[in-house]
Amino acid sequence: MTDWALVIIAAAACYVLANYLEHKKKLDLIDRGIWKPEEKKEKPEHKLITGVLFFLLGVALLMSSYSTMEPDLVGGLRISGLLTTAAGVALLIAYVISKKAIAPV
Repeated sequence: MTDWALVIIAAAACYVLANYLEHKKKLDLIDRGIWKPEEKKEKPEHKLITGVLFFLLGVALLMSSYSTMEPDLVGGLRISGLLTTAAGVALLIAYVISKKAIAPV
């Protein structure tokens, strides 16, 4: 139980550190006068790449849950596989929607 708590705490700490460094970078660019707000627009292709990555990771976790012999790991692998597959599918749907919104009429 404590292993999962440590993993969650470490992931949250990495997320906070990445956001803090991005914020410091933005403040530094503003101080120098070279920050352009329109530069930070996210491209739809980033959602596609991330969605495919999550989808394939989820499929790999699901496949490994069916080949694992230890019953203690099977439930956790299946749940995490389903969650990452669902996240990948959601990002792929977001890519399709954002691609249609950008496409010229």
